[in-house]
Amino acid sequence: MAEKRVWRGIQSNFALFQGKIIADPVFNGGFAFLTLRTVVIQRDKNGQTVEVDQEIPLMVEPGSPQMRVIEGYIKKDRKLQAWCSYKSWEIENHGKQHAFVIKQIDLGDKPFEGSSTNSVPPLPD
Repeated sequence: MAEKRVWRGIQSNFALFQGKIIADPVFNGGFAFLTLRTVVIQRDKNGQTVEVDQEIPLMVEPGSPQMRVIEGYIKKDRKLQAWCSYKSWEIENHGKQHAFVIKQIDLGDKPFEGSSTNSVPPLPD
């Protein structure tokens, strides 16, 4: 007879991050890895409110509908909002790894890329 499953209570694994991508995505084995910089507002030892940069490790899994967005639209300095869940795993000789798996992306501003023709329009007469 199958072992009875124990009810674990209410479970939640959700995170929402907004910020700027600090480097072009890295693709490896069908996965995409990128880092988002955001800020945390906290008090310092003197009681003053300060902004502290936080770098958030993000990942897109193979087959995810978000992979097309990462491949086509995400580069260094792109602003975005990522809807995520947390995931950890073990790699032999590297120990425990972790990242936030992107489930949905809302695109924000992107760096100016300039004209593809580099042509300057003529001055008016």
